[in-house]
Amino acid sequence: MNNLFSPIKIRNTIIKNRVVMPPMVCFGFGGDDGLVTEKHISHYEARAKGGVGLIIIEATCIDKSGRLSPDQLGLWSDEQIPGFSRLAEICHQYGAKILVQIHHAGMVARKNITPSPLAPSNYQGKMMNDMISARALKLNEIHTLQEKYIAAALRAQKAGLDGIEFHGAHGFLISQFFSPLVNKRNDAYGGSLNNRVRFVSEIIAGIRQAAGNDFIIGCRMGCNEPI
Repeated sequence: MNNLFSPIKIRNTIIKNRVVMPPMVCFGFGGDDGLVTEKHISHYEARAKGGVGLIIIEATCIDKSGRLSPDQLGLWSDEQIPGFSRLAEICHQYGAKILVQIHHAGMVARKNITPSPLAPSNYQGKMMNDMISARALKLNEIHTLQEKYIAAALRAQKAGLDGIEFHGAHGFLISQFFSPLVNKRNDAYGGSLNNRVRFVSEIIAGIRQAAGNDFIIGCRMGCNEPI
């Protein structure tokens, strides 16, 4: 606790204290377009004004067909950059640094979002109390999704955010790749631990190469299997 209000350096970014606002989805704040709304602006401005050192914006989807809800924030389009620029500018005015959690629901994408959810492997069973049926991603689809993650991160950087956090928990796509209970692939993206983390490690390499060394890259991971 002695260091709670002392600054900390991540890469070349100085965060004024160790108080972090974690990503928490504000259901009902947005619409189908994934754009930042005035409700989002007011919500995050209040937290920045309250003195938080680091704000991680709620789960923000990299692909419209991979959303967890129809009103989820998105970074799948350049049209969404201006709203995130406003968020970054306002939070920075109060001295808060700001990341965004980038996300894809994978096989737990809602049926009103996509009729054909995707997963590392074919999956049929119960997950988080819901019956799930998903088909395995083809290799070219994996590479396309990796490119979408990278593109979303670069949009965040263009908007003026200090970095991104991968959503690698709660049974969403990245954690599905991590999980030996879900990921039954027999290619370079399944099997060993090194292979199961390859999906996100290649994305990290792509972001780092394109965004430079100062852009913060983090990953939220779970400690349990949600199936």
